[in-house]
Order: sequence, then C-alpha cells, then structure tokens
Amino acid sequence: MQIKKILVPTELNEISEMATEYAVSLAGQLNVGEVVLLNLIIPAHHQAFYAAGQPLDAKGQLTDHLNMVIMQKHEDLIKKQANQYATSKVKITPQVRFSNSMSNLNTYMDEFGAGLIVCGSYDKFSFLEILFGSPTEKMVRKVDYPMIVLTEEPVSDEIKNIALAVDVDQPIHEEINEIIFLAQHLHAHLQLVHVIDNDGVKAANAIDKLQQLAKSRNISDYSINVLNNESVENGLNSFVRKFNPDIIAILSQGKGKLHKLIYGSETEEVIRELKIPVFVCKSE
Repeated sequence: MQIKKILVPTELNEISEMATEYAVSLAGQLNVGEVVLLNLIIPAHHQAFYAAGQPLDAKGQLTDHLNMVIMQKHEDLIKKQANQYATSKVKITPQVRFSNSMSNLNTYMDEFGAGLIVCGSYDKFSFLEILFGSPTEKMVRKVDYPMIVLTEEPVSDEIKNIALAVDVDQPIHEEINEIIFLAQHLHAHLQLVHVIDNDGVKAANAIDKLQQLAKSRNISDYSINVLNNESVENGLNSFVRKFNPDIIAILSQGKGKLHKLIYGSETEEVIRELKIPVFVCKSE
C-alpha cells in the first residue's frame, strides 16, 4: 500500500469538516503531502423549469446560469474549508464537480492519484448517507479503495492502537497488507480480534490461527483477542468499549461473516454503533 494522496468527499458540513481535519492529521502521520477535498453536485436539468412556465428557448440559459451560480458558491465554500485545515506539511486541493452518480468514487480516486478515502457519515440524504445507506451492498461494492469512515469526533487524531477484526474460518486476502502498512507506518499496536459466535470454532484453535497469521505477515507489535458473543457486531462493540482502540479495521474476507458485516444491509448501523473510525477494505 502506497498512499500519495488522501481523498475526502465533503458535503461542506460539520461531519465533513471533522473528516477533513482527521485526514490532514493522518496525512501528517503518514508523510502524505496532499489531501484532495471533493464536493460533488447534482446538476440542475432543463426539466426543472418546465413547471415554472418558462419558454423552451429560455430553459437552457436558466439551467446553465443556475449551475454556474451553484458551482461558484460551492467553490468558494470548499476553498474556505481547504484554507482552514491546510498545514505547513499537508496541502489541501479543493475540487468541485458536477456528477449524477454520487457513489462511484473510483474514477475520482484514479484521476487524483489517491490511495485512501476518509469520509464522514451522518447527515440524512447527504452524499455519504447515500454511499453507506440503502442499498448498502450495491453502493459499497463500487468502491475499490480502502476507506476510513467516521461517524463522530474521534477521541484522538493520533492512531497508536488498531483493532483488526479477523475471521479465522475464511482465507486472508492481500487487503490485510493495507492495515499492516498503516500500523507499521504509524508505529501502532495491532490487536487481532476474532469473535466466536457459534460452537464450531474452539478458542485455542482461533488463537493458533491468529498467531500463524501474525507470523506469516511478519507482524511484530501485536496482541491476540478471542471472545465469545452471540453476534460479530455485538462482539466487536464489546471489544471497542473495553479496550478503546483508536480505529477498527474490517476485512471483507471472501463470503464469510465479516463480508456480510461490510456488504450487508446493516452496514451503516454497524459503523455508527462502533463509534470510532472504521477502516473498511475489500478483497481485490
């Protein structure tokens, strides 16, 4: 994993400002020199003026003028936000685009050369609500890059303790390298967490598999945590409340229970319940 830039989709509201501030702090810790702020606007269309009684030859001019006014307003706002949070080490590049698709960030990630998305998810009917809300599975599947999602103000911008949820029953894909990279470059302790939600896995077997994982991936600064709970969601919530990690990472891991946690219909609810930044990474 090599991060040259971090992309922050922004709605120019409080939760987006929180994500921007967090992204700049993370960029500084990772020696990433640029954060791209991206504000997407759904353009006004000619049809919007039909009901207003405007003549057909005027509707195009009215639409173009309205879009120009909206674009200028958003450019002014996003530049203000960029100036507010830029630092001597991390510059912020503001971008405003018209887009009818509010979920496909891959094109913009490729265009700006970004390797990580940091975003907030709170306001109803905002871009990020649409991204992580219903239909969750369809939306999240379109994003091929790792994401850090915030739902409220982090206790600390400094990441020193990372919880990594692992399903020992599923194969570990290369996306785990994204989290290992993050932990190593932040000099953070990695807590490997497995939740036993059925009688099929023995605790000793789970511990052995987690130890093998750490050894095979050359993870040196880590601890192993195996806990029993009726569900993975509740188990992870219990772990977060007890051990207070700075961030929790979740791998999709094939078609197992963590995959369902990420791509299922309750994704947004799970992220909200965890109440700390969530690093989501899908299999390639």
